[in-house]
Amino acid sequence: MKGSTLLGVILVFTSLLFFGWSFSYGGMAGFVPLVLSIPTVALAILCLAGERYPRIMSAFEVSLEDVLTSAAGAEGAVPVEETGPKAGEMGLITRMFLWFAVFGVLVFITGFYVSTLVFALAFTRLQGGIAWPGSLFITALALGFFYFIFEETLAVDLFAGVIFGAFIPPL
Repeated sequence: MKGSTLLGVILVFTSLLFFGWSFSYGGMAGFVPLVLSIPTVALAILCLAGERYPRIMSAFEVSLEDVLTSAAGAEGAVPVEETGPKAGEMGLITRMFLWFAVFGVLVFITGFYVSTLVFALAFTRLQGGIAWPGSLFITALALGFFYFIFEETLAVDLFAGVIFGAFIPPL
């Protein structure tokens, strides 16, 4: 058995477990694992079928280079050539990991809502280069989305942070 097939079987099994467990939770708590497990099972089964019948997966093989090459050919331009990693790509990846590590530390210290406010403003301004009105709009949109989904729809309190007295489970 190929490693990818074994991984697909494990993914289907795990997703089906979460699907089954979602019905044992009270209230709306089972909604998140239920919603996540359904597409995961469907996509994992599709991947397993693609392992057995490669023609299935070839229907989904589309790359940006193919799109650019066909568009360039239609316009008479030179096709895009394959290149290795661009200069500065590792720096960008490192910055992204650092941004999200800082976000994780902020969530632990100040809680989800305060850290989302600080992180979204800082990220959109410093990394994204978005002006203040756009940054404020994106931040308000993110906070409203998270509040509506977790507090109103699912009735789940997000982590409040150690500064605000959140309980830290023992490791």
